[in-house]
Amino acid sequence: MGNAGYDDVVEKSYSYDSTVANHRRVAQGDLIVVRNGREALGAGHIEELEVLPNQSKIRSRCPHCGSTSFKERTTELPRYKCSPCKTAFDVANVETIEVTGYRAHYGGSWQALEGCLDKVQLAELSLSKSDQHSIKAMDHEELMAALAIRGVRLPDDGRETPRERRHPRELPGGRRRSMAAARRGQDAFRRALVGQYGMVCAVTGPAPAEVLEAAHLRPFAVTEQHRVEEGLMLRADIHRLLDNGLLTISPELVVSVAPSLRGYAEYIALHGTRLLIPEEAVVDRSALREHFEATTATW
Repeated sequence: MGNAGYDDVVEKSYSYDSTVANHRRVAQGDLIVVRNGREALGAGHIEELEVLPNQSKIRSRCPHCGSTSFKERTTELPRYKCSPCKTAFDVANVETIEVTGYRAHYGGSWQALEGCLDKVQLAELSLSKSDQHSIKAMDHEELMAALAIRGVRLPDDGRETPRERRHPRELPGGRRRSMAAARRGQDAFRRALVGQYGMVCAVTGPAPAEVLEAAHLRPFAVTEQHRVEEGLMLRADIHRLLDNGLLTISPELVVSVAPSLRGYAEYIALHGTRLLIPEEAVVDRSALREHFEATTATW
């Protein structure tokens, strides 16, 4: 609570300064995971690490012990309570200090994770047991393995890419991808399926978050229920084919494609393939059977 915050654009850059623990450990080419208090938001490789010297920073302190670790209370008065000394107060002491600012740019390799890794899983991958540090080292090998299992495919780290592009010191306004991602993140059904299957289309395999959708095996307009057992993560085009009766899945988890798509090599090649979901996945076979029988009856 004691810091004024940073001008981050979550899918493009992360800002911090020289007062942050471990700030010296961050380097160009590093793989980073950006998270909030609950889960991982995305990952990418640092393409450029911008250094901004002589920056002014406003910092607030507890008037009793001088700590910056205090929280605002929403239901009690006084307004703030200090974590170390447990003192409550309404007005903090404010100071302006000079710091070196840093802005890590990773937008060229950003992959949205949308909760593929929750805070417990992230803690298991962390090399630090402190909950206080905003920058923590992670086990690179285990992190890459965890991302791969969840269908996340990162491009190269860019260490050999020429550093011709320069990022502006003022971050741009306007619209950005995170607005759409934030809306998707509010969908509990999608979040549950991402947690179950990762960034993997059940029919075609790993895909970027931007093209993956949460599909209902039974139409929501009919059931008005979001059941994980009746859902699959599907690429947007595959989802459209499923909804329009041009693709279906048998209770044995085998994909069938409508004969009318014979002219499309990419889609007809999916006919007869097995669904790409874990063996232990709980999927409602009766929902699959209903969809399969109703769909193939029209072919």
